[in-house]
Amino acid sequence: MLRISRYAYLQTLTAIFSKRLLSHKQLSYLLKLPIDKILPALGHKGLDNIIQHLTQAQLKLLPAGNMDNLFLSVLLDDAQSIIRSLSGVERDFFIYWIRRFELQNIKTILRGKSLQREQEQIVAELTPLGPFSVLPIDELLHADNIPEILLQLEKTPFAAIARYGSKNFEKKQDVFTIETAINHQYFTGLQKQLRLLSEEDQAILRPLLGRIIDQTNLIWLLRYRLSYQLSPSHTYFLLVPGGLYLSSKRLVQLSKIKKWQQLCELLPEKMKAQITGCASIHHIELSLEQDIINYASRMLKTNTFTLSHAFIYLVVREKQLSQLHALLKGKLLHLADKEIAFATGECL
Repeated sequence: MLRISRYAYLQTLTAIFSKRLLSHKQLSYLLKLPIDKILPALGHKGLDNIIQHLTQAQLKLLPAGNMDNLFLSVLLDDAQSIIRSLSGVERDFFIYWIRRFELQNIKTILRGKSLQREQEQIVAELTPLGPFSVLPIDELLHADNIPEILLQLEKTPFAAIARYGSKNFEKKQDVFTIETAINHQYFTGLQKQLRLLSEEDQAILRPLLGRIIDQTNLIWLLRYRLSYQLSPSHTYFLLVPGGLYLSSKRLVQLSKIKKWQQLCELLPEKMKAQITGCASIHHIELSLEQDIINYASRMLKTNTFTLSHAFIYLVVREKQLSQLHALLKGKLLHLADKEIAFATGECL
């Protein structure tokens, strides 16, 4: 009874929010509509601000940053409403998940500093995160060099990530090394946060987060080996344990690939089936993304409510917002429906 009463508000909120999600059939239907018919069809989906901006712009494409920020603000508003009802390690877990967007701001500042860009240029590329922002932006922008930026970050909730990044920067002296270190350390920290939740929530969330880690590892691995030509040992070092299908042993094997064709031979059958027919890294990413959406959507429909349902909602909501972003952008650019369908993952 205590658990039921504790999550009564959260359950109600999640149930209301879940009605904003689109079914596969609804998204497929939107793909066939012209832009002026799509916006009215998105009423009651929590997208009022986006609809208003596009209407005011007379259905013309907004600047890329503006469009990105509008969609992110929808997700952040949902997340803030959910997090208000939480406390302790549960609240920390949700905040940690959302703060990965702040990591992008850290990377933007690091890149800007390394390229000696003007502060105004760097600021223009930062993502506004409202109440979730914890970075001392002014101090970071006024830092003289990369080590000083990392030192400033040690005073923030990103201290562990900053220290890990500093160690890697000392060895390689390049921003790419810090970025990969940040990625690695974030997912390592996420798994630590997960272990603090109840055993029930851990059991529910591990298969979902495992899929997300598998997707992340596979895309990183392909880019590191085939695009950046990193060594097998360096590639493996940058990957994250804890995936659902890709064990550490399997990642060692995959890190040795030299050609695209070798990939499928080494993948577990379930992942192999998901990427069959994919012709590019981006295509693989979209295919795995769709698998995550399908799995999470099924999990949302289970009858017994737990804390995990609220988190799963945010995962599905974020990925659907990304699909809608691609859909609207494609329609505003007058792309062919086939191209838009590919960008949303609906052709997979």
